[in-house]
Amino acid sequence: MNDAIGYALLSLGTGGLYALMAAGIVVVQRGAGVLNLAHGALLAWAAYSFHGAVEEWSLPTWFAAVLAIGSTALIGLAFHLLVMRPMRDGSALNRVMATLGLLIILQASLTLMYGTLVRSAPTVLPTGKVTLAGMPVGWDVFTRLGVVVALLVALWAVFRYTTVGLAATAVTENPRAAATFGWSPDLVAAAAWTLGAALAGLAGVLLAPLQMPLAAPNLMLLIVPTLAIGLLAGFRSFPTVLGASLVLAVVEVETQVQLVTEHPAWRGIDRAIPLVVIIFYLAIRGRHIPDRGHVNERLPALGSGRVHWPALLVTVTAAICLIWYALPTDWVNALNANAVWAILILSVVVLVGLTGQLSLAQLAFSGLAALIAGRLVAVQGWPLEAALALGVLGTAAAGVLFALPALRTRGLQLAVVTLGLGAAADSILFQRGYHSPPPEGSVAAAFGDLGNAEGTVVGQATLFGVRLDTVEAPRAFATLAVISFVAVAVAVANLRRGRAGRRLIAVRTNERAAAALGVSVIGAKLYAFALSAAIAGFGGVLYAFYQYGARGNIDYGGGVFSPFNSILLIAFAVLGGVGWVSGAFAGAAWAAGTLGTRFGAWLGELLTEVAAFARTVIALLGVVVGFSAGAGAARSRRAPTSDGATPTATETPETAEAP
Repeated sequence: MNDAIGYALLSLGTGGLYALMAAGIVVVQRGAGVLNLAHGALLAWAAYSFHGAVEEWSLPTWFAAVLAIGSTALIGLAFHLLVMRPMRDGSALNRVMATLGLLIILQASLTLMYGTLVRSAPTVLPTGKVTLAGMPVGWDVFTRLGVVVALLVALWAVFRYTTVGLAATAVTENPRAAATFGWSPDLVAAAAWTLGAALAGLAGVLLAPLQMPLAAPNLMLLIVPTLAIGLLAGFRSFPTVLGASLVLAVVEVETQVQLVTEHPAWRGIDRAIPLVVIIFYLAIRGRHIPDRGHVNERLPALGSGRVHWPALLVTVTAAICLIWYALPTDWVNALNANAVWAILILSVVVLVGLTGQLSLAQLAFSGLAALIAGRLVAVQGWPLEAALALGVLGTAAAGVLFALPALRTRGLQLAVVTLGLGAAADSILFQRGYHSPPPEGSVAAAFGDLGNAEGTVVGQATLFGVRLDTVEAPRAFATLAVISFVAVAVAVANLRRGRAGRRLIAVRTNERAAAALGVSVIGAKLYAFALSAAIAGFGGVLYAFYQYGARGNIDYGGGVFSPFNSILLIAFAVLGGVGWVSGAFAGAAWAAGTLGTRFGAWLGELLTEVAAFARTVIALLGVVVGFSAGAGAARSRRAPTSDGATPTATETPETAEAP
């Protein structure tokens, strides 16, 4: 009992972190009408900035804290002015995807600025400890909690009793009506973004030391429990935010200590608790995320889906000829990766582009299919064709399960559900350290932590007679990947033009109008999720074996199928054109290891060679000029006299002529 109380006291720090983050999200939601999925990235920016200012710039701790919080607030303000303000008439789907773009930019910036070295955040709070219930608890825990409670009380009072808070609520519910009373929706939204980002910055300074060591992906994924807390509070009630944060932190800690520690088979279940909260409130109770009203919401543009067969055949033939007769191996593997990522993006085109359902768990589908297929091949000795078929079918069934929350939710709600599902799948399924070769056993035993070799070793796998090996048979593998992408792309294009595609587009445009026309909204969503998951699963198996060729094993927990990569997948789809089948290949070029990366490396090598050549030419010119100048000087020193005699080295022309 004392242990449980002691661990509950230790969880107060995590509870304060959740509460402060959730307060920032609520402020942005209530003042700007935007669900900020980049809130964890803002916290990561503040934590890393604070660390850099103290450890690398040797600034005073208090000044570094002010600098980190201020810079984070400025990022929030600039993002509103430059991105969200021009998108004020855009759909909720587009605006939440814009916050994903901010998340990606901040993550890339932190990687460029601070690299991937392990770092620990400094602290501005007292470090003494007191023993309570037999457990040493730091004074910093209570200090953090006191600051958080004071801030939440102040925010509650502002939004409940002041004109500014009432105006923020009015602007969110109806910006045009609020404008008639003299309140500027843009000004209120700018203030909300600035304050919300500042709260994220404060969380990064006060509470990031709890995340030891600092890791940007882990800080960004704090958005999942934060969203669960926001849902419990209806994105409105600050007292509920505080209570829900403390309860969730206690439940997570006690689950980890009492269950996971004693039973390793339950590993990762503590990170799935926020998912239970999310599904309960969105799927079972049907609660929705409040959103700012818009008269005319612009959805992403759609392509026609028409296929120009002569151009397609010429392009595919040229690509295959280049693979076999022209391209070097590194370019062949880049084309292979590009085609596989393009297949994954096609799953986004079906779900987001054609159906308007934002899923942030597409790579969870890919990882599930790769897990099923890889383990069956490595452990049970199945042929890859049969393992692939079972993996795709299993993933399609999982897609239907993922679609169940979508039957009662849509838009932002569905994004939250799928983000939680992706995080839970990553922690429960992909982070279990699958090893091989395991002892003989049943199919179920294939999915445990068995054997000694690191990762899943599948050996020389072949698919339809093609060896999936980027080292020994890169050209055959790339040919299969390109043909597979073309086949899936043509199928999606036919879907776009067909009856089923028109039903999906009708649901995307207006669910109620589609239902009035006799379209089954439930059937359309289930179909879209199942098909999208199947495409993602097929691409995931190919990508797993592509990575196997480079690594020598399939590492499911290496970050390939993480929720952050699912967010990147959405970004790549948007860059290529989320409503265009032809844009999938172009969007895939932004992924690591694809043609875009290879072209960038080639361009860098070319510029390096050009610079080296220029330096060589300049050096040669310098030698030539120097030689010419030296030769001219020598001729002037050895000029002949008037009588034709040449002066000696010790004589000048004048002395040579003297009598």
